[in-house]
Amino acid sequence: MLMCWGFLYGCVQAVFYFHTWQFYSLLIFLIVMCCYFKPIFNLLLGFIFAIFVVGLQSALFYSYEPDKRALKEVSELNGIVTKVIGSHKNSLVEIKLIALNNQEIPFYKTVKAQLAIQADIVNLVQGDEVTANVKLKVFRTRKNKHSFDSEQYAFKKQIYFKGTIIELEEHISAEKNLRQSYRDKTWEAFKEKELNWLYYGLSTGDKSRTPEETKEHVIKLGIGHMLAISGLHVGILVFICFYLVKGASWVTLSVLPISHQRFNLNKLYITLSLILSFQYIYLCDFPVSAIRAWLMVAILSYIFITGRAVKVVQMLSYALVVVLLINPFSLLDPGLYLSFIGYATVIWVLKKTEANSFFSNTFIRLLLIQFALLISLAPLSIYFFNGVSVVGLLVNLCVIPLLSIVIFPYIILCLLLNSVSSNIDFMFVDYLLSAGLDMATHYLLDVAWMKWSQLSLETVVLFYLIVMLLLIKQFRVFSLVPAFSMVSSYAVSTPLWQVDAMDVGHGTSVLIVSDDQALLYDLGAKYFNFYSLFERVTLPEIEARGLELRHTIISHNDKDHSGGLDELYAYDNFASLRTFHNGDPLNLCHIKNIKMKNINIQTIWPIKTMNSDNNNSCVVKVSGSSGSILLTGDIENEAERLLVEQYGQVLKSEILLVPHHGSKTSSSTAFLEAVKPELGLISRNYFSPWHLPHKTVKERYSSQNIKLIDTAFSGQITIKFFADSYEIELAREKTNFWVKHRYRF
Repeated sequence: MLMCWGFLYGCVQAVFYFHTWQFYSLLIFLIVMCCYFKPIFNLLLGFIFAIFVVGLQSALFYSYEPDKRALKEVSELNGIVTKVIGSHKNSLVEIKLIALNNQEIPFYKTVKAQLAIQADIVNLVQGDEVTANVKLKVFRTRKNKHSFDSEQYAFKKQIYFKGTIIELEEHISAEKNLRQSYRDKTWEAFKEKELNWLYYGLSTGDKSRTPEETKEHVIKLGIGHMLAISGLHVGILVFICFYLVKGASWVTLSVLPISHQRFNLNKLYITLSLILSFQYIYLCDFPVSAIRAWLMVAILSYIFITGRAVKVVQMLSYALVVVLLINPFSLLDPGLYLSFIGYATVIWVLKKTEANSFFSNTFIRLLLIQFALLISLAPLSIYFFNGVSVVGLLVNLCVIPLLSIVIFPYIILCLLLNSVSSNIDFMFVDYLLSAGLDMATHYLLDVAWMKWSQLSLETVVLFYLIVMLLLIKQFRVFSLVPAFSMVSSYAVSTPLWQVDAMDVGHGTSVLIVSDDQALLYDLGAKYFNFYSLFERVTLPEIEARGLELRHTIISHNDKDHSGGLDELYAYDNFASLRTFHNGDPLNLCHIKNIKMKNINIQTIWPIKTMNSDNNNSCVVKVSGSSGSILLTGDIENEAERLLVEQYGQVLKSEILLVPHHGSKTSSSTAFLEAVKPELGLISRNYFSPWHLPHKTVKERYSSQNIKLIDTAFSGQITIKFFADSYEIELAREKTNFWVKHRYRF
């Protein structure tokens, strides 16, 4: 058992902390301890084996070094379309590479690229084999603390490149494989139903047909598990398969003259039901959550068949070891933690209630399980989703029985009778389920979700460590140690105010916070008229930290600064624009000086209208304890000269948002001498077509000993101001080793 725990902990250390002082310190500590305590030797062996497994998996499956010319020149790519992405038909495709520049990809590696395609290129569908001339670059995107981590997602999905298809040389339309035929027939069976997205998703594991609004609603209602193939679904499926096999066996044995007295038929039933359910997982294209759930059910079945007395902790440890042996990078998937903690909670409740006659009632036991799940999964829900469903307990009391007794049998019946008609609604099941979901959404949605500012990872880990120690009688006293650590973490001094330069690519969005009140300077860009960086990057930061957006300043109307106006209006009806823009984002900002908690906000430009929109940018000085920051928009040399003449030494600030993203028409020597910053913050895209910041601009900053920090390399820049000092945090420094290794930060 110690070897299992050593392996599990070794995987965590290797995936998250490899090549850090924490990793090497722990390894040295284990080596020293095993010299004095022999049982620790097994722990060390498991730890070392985990390092070997993670390293081997990384080398075989998660690393690929292309010829450098592939990133500099137009390349020839051979591959298979694995996914069509985007709201516009075929606007983006994901291709699994077979060869790049006539160099074949090893069969054991999966190398993918996300490619934009021209409008005149023939429509591509999943499964098509293509040969194309492409312009590739490394898959690298924005990096922020509280928004979706595209790079980690790409690492898990083995997407190495993004780029553009320039010319399609060869296109072989795909013949539908078994999986695609299954999906098409399944959709054909359910497309006329009100809840077609639900039946289709449960049957195929494909969530692409589920509307985004519906996804949000079911998560808030606490039934998000209906959107993915979870352990509950696999368990129900195995249960159904078990009784189907049992029924078929009973019919067969009653007809054939075979004596079955000496056979343990339960072993046969369980084995065949596991095989049948695995075929379903195969048709669903092996979703990670389904594989994990199937392994758990298989291990539980093995324990049942062999009659072994295995403790809950041992069973979960063995299951987790098997999962991480298959893929240790599953640790990067939130579903791993949600599913295993959910499993542990359900099994623990069942164990504790099995000997008590009062809890033998199915309804009471289900109620206890749901209550326990609400408590045990709440920290994870808050950490990943910034809130917890307060009606999930009530809703799941209805949903879980419906899944096993009504929905799954209904799906099977519809699939079996699809050839007769897809419009038949047996016993009005679809109508009643749809009406029930509509009622729950109408009456419960407004009160269903309790928002919560995001917990730190340390708090979540300490919470589960405390719970685990409390459940083990011999170690309960040790729970005081993590409990003290958790309390101490909240006693750490908090900054008086904080600046966050969000990584929005080429554009600007700076969030300044004091005592949970926020000033937002610019919104970033909006692409394709639907992809708003305010909505995707800045708003998640505001919501995760539970901030009140008091003021918003739009520096000027360039789209890389004001791209999220529609989304800002939807968020607060432009209430945050009233102070500096009279509620109209098209107005130039007003010259004002106001206080917001611990900081002073002073708009100092434009004092007159300039001919250039860039030079009309709103310039803001924010001052507080131990420093100030000057926000400059896209001002150029002329505005800089007038600012120096008008304000002189008033411009002096410790932090400067580099004007115009580092363009050579800005950051004049006289302006830098007036501001005298210690730090210059550059907000720009990594793949900058304008090659910003300009070489001469960097030389000017260097000549005045001003340190430049660039969002293209650092991701989100956080500066925390305390009473007499400030600290800098960079989002990319928080990235785990293996993702860093992929992108060479």
